[in-house]
Amino acid sequence: MIKEEFVKIRKRLGKTQKEISLLLGISHKTVESYEQGFRNVPGNVERILYYLLFKLNMDKFDKEILCWNVKDCPVDIREHCIAWLASEGFFCWFLTGKTCIHEEFLSGGASENCFSCSFFRENLGKTI
Repeated sequence: MIKEEFVKIRKRLGKTQKEISLLLGISHKTVESYEQGFRNVPGNVERILYYLLFKLNMDKFDKEILCWNVKDCPVDIREHCIAWLASEGFFCWFLTGKTCIHEEFLSGGASENCFSCSFFRENLGKTI
């Protein structure tokens, strides 16, 4: 996550730097350093921000559209997917930790980053 996206999401959530720091359990200085680009936003913070953004905008999504249907994942691949196992095809990116088992199988090991996935990006676009 780049600093501009962090700021955009914080503002979209309607939080000040201090409020988002309290919400995330990090220092105000850490938030400042993310927004100034002095520190990279760690994956766990990134996922929490996206999760909040999605949860607060659930009315904008078609929750019947699931990642494994959009990506047309075969059953043998679905059986290795934590999102499939948890029956969570909408928040798949939150569960998988930025890896897509479908992409791993297709590419022979190099998986797609969930935050660059078209399924994630299309839904993210509905929140901002």
